[in-house]
Amino acid sequence: MTDNIFSKAKDSVSAIKDKMTDWGDEQKKIMQEFKDSGTDKIKEVLENIGGSSAIFLQSGYELKSVNINLGLPPVIVATFHFLKDVSEDEQKRVLDETKKSSMIHLIITCLLKASDYFDKIKVGDYKMNSVAISLGLAPGININFTK
Repeated sequence: MTDNIFSKAKDSVSAIKDKMTDWGDEQKKIMQEFKDSGTDKIKEVLENIGGSSAIFLQSGYELKSVNINLGLPPVIVATFHFLKDVSEDEQKRVLDETKKSSMIHLIITCLLKASDYFDKIKVGDYKMNSVAISLGLAPGININFTK
């Protein structure tokens, strides 16, 4: 039994390492987007996020809230409620559809990576409830699990 638990732990660590390496590319792109940001950039990002509810739903998430930290540099945190897993074909279709808008494409990529990450590791009886994506010079993904 101990060997089985140890094996699962090793697999989870490996999956986490792979996902965190993948996240590095998205993180760099988000940082570049916000490097010289001001109120115009914040307004543009908010308009893009607000107008993308349908594509978020197609990716298995619903936009629940948007928080803005007007510090230097500004940070936008978009929180999404996880609704359902979507097929690989649907993921590819959604990613292709969002290539026109780099910020929405990055958000969708992050959401899909969060779903994939959750599929790779299981946290007992907990289920993924929401994903918060921080957009700014120090971007991040926060995954919330609930029972």
